[in-house]
Amino acid sequence: MPDQNNRRISTRRDQQEVLSLTIISTSRNPELLGKKLNGSTVDISATGLRIKLSSALPADSTINMSIELKDDPSEFFLSGKVRWCRVIEAEDTYQAGVVLHAIMNTETDYKRWREIVK
Repeated sequence: MPDQNNRRISTRRDQQEVLSLTIISTSRNPELLGKKLNGSTVDISATGLRIKLSSALPADSTINMSIELKDDPSEFFLSGKVRWCRVIEAEDTYQAGVVLHAIMNTETDYKRWREIVK
């Protein structure tokens, strides 16, 4: 069971991968709907990831992502919720924490991701 300082339920591993994502909903910044962003992962786990982008993502946004891993050349289509986003001033980038989830009535690779990344 996770402690109060570390609420992660899955072990994360440092892994940098190319990432592209599309914001599909956000209650805070409607002008971001449909916006496509490119970046990379910083670390990944079966239930989430930390990503690096040139643009900020609003917390509580739901996003669709397309990820390709070095060890599995097939593309993963995933959905998740942005939990936090911070500026990394030294790099002029942003990092965001995303919790992955399945979407009702939509085909995703969430189950396959969990099996490969666990």
